Amino acid sequence: MVGTLYGVFFTPFFQIEHIEISGNAKIPEESLREIAQTHLPRKFMFFEMNHFLLANTSAAAAAVKAAFPEIESVVVQREFPDSVLVVVRERQGIASWCQGEVRRCFALDAHGVIFEEKEPERELIISEEGKSATLGEEAIDPELLRLILSFSQQLDASSLFSEVGLRVSSAFLASKERVNAKISEGWEIYLNPAENIDWQVTKVKLVLEKEVPSAKRPFLEYIDLRFGDQAYIKYR
Repeated sequence: MVGTLYGVFFTPFFQIEHIEISGNAKIPEESLREIAQTHLPRKFMFFEMNHFLLANTSAAAAAVKAAFPEIESVVVQREFPDSVLVVVRERQGIASWCQGEVRRCFALDAHGVIFEEKEPERELIISEEGKSATLGEEAIDPELLRLILSFSQQLDASSLFSEVGLRVSSAFLASKERVNAKISEGWEIYLNPAENIDWQVTKVKLVLEKEVPSAKRPFLEYIDLRFGDQAYIKYR
């Protein structure tokens, strides 16, 4: 029995010879391979062994994910007889999160996690007074993020906005009941994320179409949608 175990675990046939990397676009392949290779060996009978059957795939996956905030998920699996496959999924930015007095900005994924520092381009910029996060941490509740993006995307796609080139440029989280959505023209919309977002989109479109002449729109200060069926308009 001991001889059989010795033969199985010490034969060079089952030693891990290849670590294949898949799914990475920005993260260097060699960096991923190096971390996985460091964490795959497992101790057996006082020996640390780089053996196919003993490969510590869960430890390797955890180490790779911890090393790179830009990784959303990672799977490490054995490929008989001497290979390991590391499959990563990198986070995709859908908005920007900006924080601090010097306004450092980061790519924000659909889970509300920031994962790399970058200057915003045309994506929605989200911020909150006094709120900060580090790379790999959740900066905003994903459901709140989804609601804000839904409001922004619906409004940007509306004929009123698309025809004149308006868009929602940023969203400031003022409180649990108030988000200040800034429009590229300089005025704001106050919405309540706890209320129905689709109805608030409908309200603001009706207000802009029926109550705010196009000549007066640049002089708006804000439209407040937070109170039931009402919408309050304030000019500068």
